[in-house]
Amino acid sequence: MGSPKIDRNQARSDAHTCCSTKGEKLLRAKRPIFQYVILILLFATTLLYRVRYTADILRGEKIDYPLVLTKSASNVVGFANAAAMRSGIRPGDQLLTVNGVPYIGSGVLGQALALTPVGGQVQLEVRPRDGTPADKRMVLLPIRQAQTTFWQVSGDLALNFLLPVACVLLGFSVAFLRPRDPMAWLLLAVMLSFPHILETYKIQGWAGGWGQAAMLYHAGLAAFFPIVMFLFGRFFPEPFPAGILDRAWRIQQWAIALPVAILAVGSAIVQAGELRNYGRVAPLSQLLRPFSSVAQILVFWLIGSFFAALAIKGGMSASSDAKRRLRIVYWGATVAFSPALLLTVLPPLLLHKSPEDLLPQWVIVLALIPLMIFPLTLAYVIAVHKAMGVSVVVRQSLQYALATRGVRGMEVAVVSGLAVVAVEILGGLHHSRMQRLAVVLFGGIAVLSTRRLADRLRVWIDGNFFREAYNAEYVLTELSDQVRTIVETSTLVETVITRIAETLHVSQVLVLLRSGNVYQTAYALGFADTPEVAFLPSMGTADLLRKKKEPARVYWNDKDSWLYQESNVDAEERAKLARLKTELLVPLLARDNLLGFISLGPKKSEEPYTGSDLRMLKSVAAQTGLALENASLVQEVAAGVALRERANREVEIAREVQERLFPQELPRISGLDYLGYCRPALAVGGDYYDFLALPEGQLGLAIGDVSGKGIAAALMMASLQASLRGEIARAPTDLAAVMSNINRLVYELSSSNRYATFFYGQYDPADHMFRYVNAGHNPPMVFHSGTAREVARLETGGTVIGLLPNVSYEQGAILLVPGDVLVAFTDGISEAMDAQDEEWGEDRMMEVTKRFCELNAKDVMDSVLKAADAFVAGAKQHDDMTLVVMQVKE
Repeated sequence: MGSPKIDRNQARSDAHTCCSTKGEKLLRAKRPIFQYVILILLFATTLLYRVRYTADILRGEKIDYPLVLTKSASNVVGFANAAAMRSGIRPGDQLLTVNGVPYIGSGVLGQALALTPVGGQVQLEVRPRDGTPADKRMVLLPIRQAQTTFWQVSGDLALNFLLPVACVLLGFSVAFLRPRDPMAWLLLAVMLSFPHILETYKIQGWAGGWGQAAMLYHAGLAAFFPIVMFLFGRFFPEPFPAGILDRAWRIQQWAIALPVAILAVGSAIVQAGELRNYGRVAPLSQLLRPFSSVAQILVFWLIGSFFAALAIKGGMSASSDAKRRLRIVYWGATVAFSPALLLTVLPPLLLHKSPEDLLPQWVIVLALIPLMIFPLTLAYVIAVHKAMGVSVVVRQSLQYALATRGVRGMEVAVVSGLAVVAVEILGGLHHSRMQRLAVVLFGGIAVLSTRRLADRLRVWIDGNFFREAYNAEYVLTELSDQVRTIVETSTLVETVITRIAETLHVSQVLVLLRSGNVYQTAYALGFADTPEVAFLPSMGTADLLRKKKEPARVYWNDKDSWLYQESNVDAEERAKLARLKTELLVPLLARDNLLGFISLGPKKSEEPYTGSDLRMLKSVAAQTGLALENASLVQEVAAGVALRERANREVEIAREVQERLFPQELPRISGLDYLGYCRPALAVGGDYYDFLALPEGQLGLAIGDVSGKGIAAALMMASLQASLRGEIARAPTDLAAVMSNINRLVYELSSSNRYATFFYGQYDPADHMFRYVNAGHNPPMVFHSGTAREVARLETGGTVIGLLPNVSYEQGAILLVPGDVLVAFTDGISEAMDAQDEEWGEDRMMEVTKRFCELNAKDVMDSVLKAADAFVAGAKQHDDMTLVVMQVKE
C-alpha cells in the first residue's frame, strides 16, 4: 500500500490544532485542583517546619545540651556532659522539677534550655540514682555556648540544611509537575520522610501546641520512612509483573508494612504527647513497648526489601533503560545508606554502646554525610535518565509558553504598533482623503497579515521547538472513539499512525501487518518512497516482540542491546531497520497473537522516547490490535455472511430437490393402507423412503439411512434412489441380487467413508407375501393381527450398502394377513433423546404402536410421532426421523 505525500506545514498545523485547541480545553476542564491544594498545604507545612528548625540550627545561640533523658524511662538521665557532671548530675539520676516546674513532659526541660541564655543557669531538682524518694537535691546547671568544630558545622550544614532542601525541592517539583502520577506522590513521601530519620532534640524547645504538632510531624515522617521506601522499591520504575513476585511483595505490604504503619502512628502520638505530659500517653507507650524490638526488625526488613526489589527488577527487566535506572538507584542508595547503617547497628549490637560513646565526631559526620547521595541519585535518574518523564514536562511547559504566549505577545505588540502609526498618520491634517483611505486599507491588510504570520510562527515554533505535551487520556479517548467505527484495515492503520506522528512529532512512521507468512508494509508516513520491507515471523524482530509483548527500543550504538545480542537477528534484518531509521518498535497484539508492529523513527526534537511515551504507545497499540482483529473479524463475517447466503440458497434448492425425491403420490394398491414421513434434522437429510408401483399390482417399499447429514448425505441418498429405481425397472424377482447390484453401484458412486443402511421389500396382494432384503437397517416390525399383537422383526439380508464392493445378500419373506401392520423406521425415531440424553427406545415405540394398530395408517403414524415428540419434550433433534406404516386390509 502506498504512502501519500505529507505536507509538513499542514501536518504541524493539524498537530497544533489538535494538541493545542482540544488539549487545552480538556486540560483546563480537568485540572487537578484537589491535588494542587494538598501539595500547597504540604509545602506550606514543610516550609514552616524547616524555616523554624533551620533557624534553631544556624543561629549563633545554639547551646550545648548538657544532658539527655533516656527513652525507656522518661525522667531518667541517660547522658550528662562534663558541665552536668561537675554540677552533680549522674547518668541514672531522676529529674523531678525544672526551674520549679514539675517535670511531667520533655517540653518542660526543652523550653527551659531554649529560654535560658548562654551563661545562665537552669535549676533542677533531681533524685540520685541510688537514693530513696526522700533523697532530693537542687542542682544549678550552667548553660554554655556549644563548642562547634569544623566537623560539627559541616555535619549541620549538610544534614540539617542541604539534605532537607534537596529532598524538598526534588519531591515537590516532581509532584507539582505530575500531580496525577501516583509514583510522584510516592517519591514525595520518600523525600519528605528521609531527612527526619536523623534524631533531633530541638523540637522539645518549641512552646505550646506548635511543639506538639512539629513533633507529630517529625516523628510520623521518620516512622513512615521504611514503609514508603518499601513501597517505592515495589513500584519504581514499574511494578512487578503479575506473578509470584508481585504476590510476595503484596503479602509483605499487608503482613509487614501495615503493622509497622500502625506502630508508627502510635509511636508518633506517644512522642508528641510526651512533650506535654508523660502520664497521658503512658498507657499507649506501655502498649507499644513490647513491640519495639520486633518493630526494629521489621523496619530493617522493609528497607532491605527496597534493595531486594531493585536488584530483582534489574535482573528481570528486558529494557536497557530500566536496567540502567535501577542500577543507578540501587548503587546510589547502597553507597548512601551503608555507612549510616553500619554506624547505627554495629556499636549497639556488638559493644552495647552508642556511636557517640565510641567514635570521634568526625567519623560520625563522615558516615552520615553520604546520605546526601540518595536524593541526588534519584534526582539524577529522574532528570537525566527521564525515569518519570519530568524533564519532558519541564521542557514542554517552557516550549508551550514560547509557542503560544510569546508569539501572542509579539502579535499584540505588532498590532499595537501598527495602530499607533496609523493614528499618527491619520491625525495629520495635510494628508488627503485618498492617502487616509490607503492608510486604513494598508493597516487592515497589515493586521490580517500579522495574524496569519503569527499563526504560522506558532506552528513553526511548535514544530521546531517540538512541544510534545499531550494528555494521554485525551489521546486514547479520542483514538478509541475514532477506531471503534472503522472496519477497513487501511483506514484504521492510517488513522492510528497519523495520530501517533502528530502527538509525538515523529517524522517517519511505518506499520507492518502480517499477510500470510510475512510481515510487510501496510502504511508509511514521512518517507519519500514507501519502503517495501518484509520480516518473517521467525526472524529476530518479530520473535522478540512476540515474546516480550512490550515496545522495544533500538540502540544502534549499544553492542549489548538485543539488536546485536539476539542470535536470530542477522545483518540483513539490521539493515532493514536502519533503512527505516527505527528507534522504537511497538507490537500490535491481539490475544498474544502478533498481528504486526509499528516502526517509529527519531523524534523531530531528537529526544529519546520517554516512559510516558511508551505507556501511551502501548495503550494505543492495544487498542489498535483489538481494532485490527475486529476489522478482520468483520471482513470475515461479511464474507461468511455472503457465503452463508449463497450456501443457504443452495441448501434451499437442495431441500426442494430432495422433497421431490420423496413420493409425491402414493400408488393405489388393493388391500393396503400405507404412508411415509420424513423429518430431516437439518435442511436436507440422509434418510430415504420410497414406494414403487410394480407390475401385477405389487408394491415396492424402501427405507434407508445414509451415514452423516446435510448435503453429502442427501446426494448419496439421491444416488441410492436412482440405483434402486434403475434395478427395479427390470422387474427382477431375486431381491438379494438386486441389493448386491445396488451395493456395487453405490460403492462406485460414493466416497470410502460413506455407506447406508437400507431395507427393501415387495408386497404381492395375490399371495399376501412380503418378500424383502435388510441391508443393515433397523429391522422393521410386523404387528400381527390378534389380541396379543405379536411382533415379528424383518432381519434377513446382510451388511450395509456402499461400504464394500462385493457383498452377498439373503432374501426373506413373511405372510401378511388382514389386520397386520408393518412399521419401518430409521434410528432417528427409536433413538430420539430428551434433554438428559435418554433414548426413547424401540420398546417404547413398540408399546405405542400396539395400542394404536386398530387405527388407519395415518393415525398409527401420528400416534408414534406424537409419543416420540412428547418424550423428547422439546430437546434438539439429533438425527433425521423417518417412519413408514403399511396396514393390510380385508
